[in-house]
Amino acid sequence: MKKEFALFVLAGLLAMAMGFAACSSDEDETLPPEDNGAGEVVDSIVSDCVVDSVELWSSRDGNKIYGMMYRYAGGSQQIPAVILSHSSSLTHAAMSGYALAIAKMGYAAYCFDFCGGSDQSLSDGKTDDMTVFTEVEDLRAVVATVRSQPYVNPSRIYLLGSSQGGLVSALLADECPEDFAGMVLFYPAFNIPEMVKMFSGFGNWGDFGDFGNWGDFGNWGDFGDFGGMMSMSEAYINSIKDFDVWSHIGKFSKPVCIIHGTADMIVPISNSEKAVGLYPSATLNKIEGANHGFNAANLGSMGSMMGASADYDSVVLPIVESFLKSDK
Repeated sequence: MKKEFALFVLAGLLAMAMGFAACSSDEDETLPPEDNGAGEVVDSIVSDCVVDSVELWSSRDGNKIYGMMYRYAGGSQQIPAVILSHSSSLTHAAMSGYALAIAKMGYAAYCFDFCGGSDQSLSDGKTDDMTVFTEVEDLRAVVATVRSQPYVNPSRIYLLGSSQGGLVSALLADECPEDFAGMVLFYPAFNIPEMVKMFSGFGNWGDFGDFGNWGDFGNWGDFGDFGGMMSMSEAYINSIKDFDVWSHIGKFSKPVCIIHGTADMIVPISNSEKAVGLYPSATLNKIEGANHGFNAANLGSMGSMMGASADYDSVVLPIVESFLKSDK
């Protein structure tokens, strides 16, 4: 009975929580880059076209940022680029399928690991040091690297972010509106400050005992260890809890495409409905029945626990393609 109650409470908390940073560790294993530029071609994928995937590193405040660039093999003309920012507690791998699909549309598509964004991150940095605002700076550095590539049209760079990566993308676009041609947001987590304040008032939930791999829930007042899956550092909490997201988005006047599931229990679609009214040129595409995340890779373990298993990419990708190709 105790275990069933713990599962019930956990499911409820997961429905309210989002994929914040994975549990912190004192040491992060990273792959040191050979240089700070384009690496060797790692793979070529042959289907209806040939796409090269190339390791490409950036740096920010001494931290190396790992990423993969997908683009058409061959061709001499500069092409538009799309920079994809993943949700918290995940890595570039969650966005690699989208990057490949976008590359097949004729774009350069770059996905990367935020510093300290996950225990599995190939970028430098500890999860304890990650905040929404360090991720904004990571993205700023990545944009500069992508813009400098000889095959990228520097006037046609788009941002695409999911969940916390969507919030990060929106914040940078508002800071540097002239730097980007447009923006795509998947279920952007504009409600992070509200969730942080909600959790910080929970106090002590007590010891739920050993619940499988979830362990001891500990003290929710300082966020403790959330089921062995994620935690929020003091730096993360203090930097965002009083931040007014709504006064820091909406100035970006270029086209914005927001895609959000109607069944999202983590970031309710009402957040995107509010956001679309702030942007001068934005559309909201509602995916009926979709939860937080459109496929297994970007739902992660949270989505599977909520019973979300449907793959909506066949609906989402045509929307992305239509948006990108209409902006010429």
